[in-house]
Amino acid sequence: MSIKPGIYKHYKGKEYEVLGIAKYESTLEDLVLYKPLYEQNMCDYWTRPVANFLEEVEWEGKKMPRFKFIKEKTERPKVGIGVIIMRDNKVLVGKRIGAHGENTYAFPGGHLEFGESWEECAKRETIEEAGIEINNIRFFTTTNDIFEKEGKHYNTIFVLADYVSGEPEIKEPHKCLGWDWYDWNNLPTPLFKTIENLLEQGLNPFEK
Repeated sequence: MSIKPGIYKHYKGKEYEVLGIAKYESTLEDLVLYKPLYEQNMCDYWTRPVANFLEEVEWEGKKMPRFKFIKEKTERPKVGIGVIIMRDNKVLVGKRIGAHGENTYAFPGGHLEFGESWEECAKRETIEEAGIEINNIRFFTTTNDIFEKEGKHYNTIFVLADYVSGEPEIKEPHKCLGWDWYDWNNLPTPLFKTIENLLEQGLNPFEK
């Protein structure tokens, strides 16, 4: 029997999140990997043989499943940073590859990491993706981006940045086909959904 990832309730009342199936290396036995959704300090994750996880137990005179599926895990929106790098009245744009936004054009950017400022994220992502230096990073706007087909939801924080040095390189060839500079009013298409949502606001980073 397959075990669906999600939230389960133990027959004694406590809830757990099932992450998936792991293998015991020596025997290749299937183990359920799950974590408790309550305060405890024993460990971060637990495992249990699949057969044991799925079996019925007798509790207070009734037979019931040891773990009962309650619901799928509810995902919360993630935070992304989009970096609009300005140089000679143009902005840096790259063509994405990969499952998320493949063959669309977007600015450098990525996920905001835990404990990271917007400025730190913008500088890190720009170096990691394009290998150039930026400064004077400042807030521009935000967008609420729902990718229904992919089942993803982002709040994207767009920041403006000034180009400092370096020539754009393809630092992550599994994510980007190439970088180039474009006029704001002549961006390549198709655009990544976050940028489409940005343009709907009618803002222009070159207008004071």
